[in-house]
Amino acid sequence: MQHFQQAVFNFFQYVLKRTGKTCWILFKMIIPISIIIRVIQELHVLPYISWLLQPVMELCGLPAETALVWITAMIVNIYGGILSLFSLYPSLSEPLTVAQLTVLLTMLLIAHTFPIELKIAQKAGAKLGVMFLFRFVGGFLCGMLLSFFYARCSLLQQPAQLPQAFLTEVNPSWGAWALNELKNYAMIAVIIFSLVALLRILEITGLIQWINKALHPLLKWLGISDEVLPLTIIGLTLGIAYGGGLIIDESRQKLFHPKDIFYSLVLMGLFHSIIEDSFLMISIGGHYSGIIIFRFVFAMIITYLFVLLTRKMTAQKFCKWFITKKYTNEVKALYFT
Repeated sequence: MQHFQQAVFNFFQYVLKRTGKTCWILFKMIIPISIIIRVIQELHVLPYISWLLQPVMELCGLPAETALVWITAMIVNIYGGILSLFSLYPSLSEPLTVAQLTVLLTMLLIAHTFPIELKIAQKAGAKLGVMFLFRFVGGFLCGMLLSFFYARCSLLQQPAQLPQAFLTEVNPSWGAWALNELKNYAMIAVIIFSLVALLRILEITGLIQWINKALHPLLKWLGISDEVLPLTIIGLTLGIAYGGGLIIDESRQKLFHPKDIFYSLVLMGLFHSIIEDSFLMISIGGHYSGIIIFRFVFAMIITYLFVLLTRKMTAQKFCKWFITKKYTNEVKALYFT
């Protein structure tokens, strides 16, 4: 009995210590960025820069006005993009079709919350500019291909029906914003605690090896090492923002091969938060064929092609193009020959 109590104590001591460290890494990065984003929203500058994306939206079969929705999602977050969509929707000359709405929401799922999520990827070892290109260009290409597919097959061309239940206050006060941010941080801390506890249980019980074995064929096909599987699962299921601190901490502690960490971040960038965000977009009116299936296939193909193109690169050359100098210096002794 005493041995069991000691084991439980050690377990929670480890989880709390790791949770505190992870939250500290994440919050000291998120809080300043959140304040800056709020100031940008208050200054109402987003409409003036959204015109830059109008040609991109038209190539994706979308009205030019929807550029504001996507750029808001990229600079703020998915929810900011959704609020922009609802505020903009009544002014559109004609309703979006289900296909158009699905294309727009799929683009949002790939490219959103850049100030936070790209910074997390950078802290984990990837160059910020390169990850920006992967996600922005990836969102554009996915939207264009999905739009072409729907138009070519004459699918989902009926008018979309946006639920009124998603209409919320677009521009809350600073007090309401601060309270909402505190709630978000508390939720993130709880999720991180749960993640750390779950990963620890998987390690202790040996289930992580079983999961590795089950997913090994897919990872092998993509060229991703089993070592980064836990991080990849976190990103795919819960998202980069929620799992960000853990992703950064794991990359620092274990010093994964530069290719492995970057391949994992590419896959996560193109296809993440498959549970929460996907169901959110479907409940708004997006179709699962684009939100889940097409996005999954697109992410797998793009990741595979990138792995194929860079597989024979030396670690030194790969780091020069894709990995931060800080992470390169940390792994140089391990992987440079």
